[in-house]
Amino acid sequence: MNIKKTIFFTVVIALLISSFAAMAFAEAYKRPMPTHPLSYGNTVLGGNMPVVCVPLTATAKDKILEEAKFVAELKPDMVEVRADFWDCIEDTHASVAMLRDIDKIIGDVPMLLTVRIKAERGYKDVSDKAKFNFYRAAAKEKLVELIDMELAYGEEKIQSFKKELVNSGISLVVAYHDMNATPTADEIVKIMDREIAAGADIAKIVVKPNSEEDVLTFLKGILTFRRTYSKYPVIASASGDIGRISRLIGGLFGIDLTFASGVKGSNPTQMPVSVVREALAVIYPN
Repeated sequence: MNIKKTIFFTVVIALLISSFAAMAFAEAYKRPMPTHPLSYGNTVLGGNMPVVCVPLTATAKDKILEEAKFVAELKPDMVEVRADFWDCIEDTHASVAMLRDIDKIIGDVPMLLTVRIKAERGYKDVSDKAKFNFYRAAAKEKLVELIDMELAYGEEKIQSFKKELVNSGISLVVAYHDMNATPTADEIVKIMDREIAAGADIAKIVVKPNSEEDVLTFLKGILTFRRTYSKYPVIASASGDIGRISRLIGGLFGIDLTFASGVKGSNPTQMPVSVVREALAVIYPN
């Protein structure tokens, strides 16, 4: 009788183990995602896999349009229009016309419009008047889905501009760049908290790691923010060769968008779209 019971329970335990193992294997890994992802057509910022965004960084009109055509063929999830590179950026009429032309080429791919201040790795100095007149005109015509504004402008100015986007359907990215170092994990959370308090729909931070330990600090800060502020999508990266790995594995820590290069990246350590897509397919299997 004891032998029969032993055999019975051994079989039951074996079946249970195999069942749980099968369930665990079948259940796909879910990376830390925002509770309120943002959708732009077929692109979901905050979905199962980080969004692949390709920047346009040409300066002259003919080169900008050539680059847009090349990038469109890569079929990215999103395109960042880095208008601070443009020769015509101080001319609002010409800039809006350029953006219309890009929109026709890019088609249904959502666009993030950025005129980066030079102090935070912008291509050149652009007057605030030209920058925000361009932003307002682009928003009025709904030519883009997202607009980037630096945290350096301060809460009052950011909130004032955010009010101008009401009912436009355009998301506001509030960005912070530390070009020299990596803040502590707690400081990273505080910086991103300030972005949200200022009116960000999406919090963005870029840091400069000077050691591998800095990369770990950066990822810890991002993951802590994700756990604490679960609602908001995150754009973030650690720059330089040391931080390059964050462009691939960042989604495991709550990053929802990674930049990849088309003709030329906005950062020298951005990797080609094909390389990034291959890596993401392995790291974030469907």
